[in-house]
Amino acid sequence: MSNDRHGISVGIERSGSKFYMTFVAVGKLTHEDYEYMVPMLESAIAGVEAPEINVLADISELDGWELRAAWDDLKLGIAHGKAFEKIAIVGEGRIQEWMAKMADWFTPYDAKFFESKKEAREWLND
Repeated sequence: MSNDRHGISVGIERSGSKFYMTFVAVGKLTHEDYEYMVPMLESAIAGVEAPEINVLADISELDGWELRAAWDDLKLGIAHGKAFEKIAIVGEGRIQEWMAKMADWFTPYDAKFFESKKEAREWLND
């Protein structure tokens, strides 16, 4: 049995039609990780017309995705991408910063990279 830590933890807060989601990704994400997280997100936004979601995504301990998990991530973006307004991505290093820039270029929401959670929260609250 492997002791490699991996997974997604999600926290969701709601204020009117505005959602704040914290997302922490650890290790190499799997399809099973997305099977856990996606229903939580969908349940939180069910019945809300035109939800507006801001996300604080901590990927500082992310090692990547399995291929099927990467597909799950793409499907999530296609299904719910318009519900997201801003995603503040907190991480370390050039590769994670580059991933954030790619997300900003190819998605309908604003995505920005930060090395500090404090700065990320300030940007989300602007």
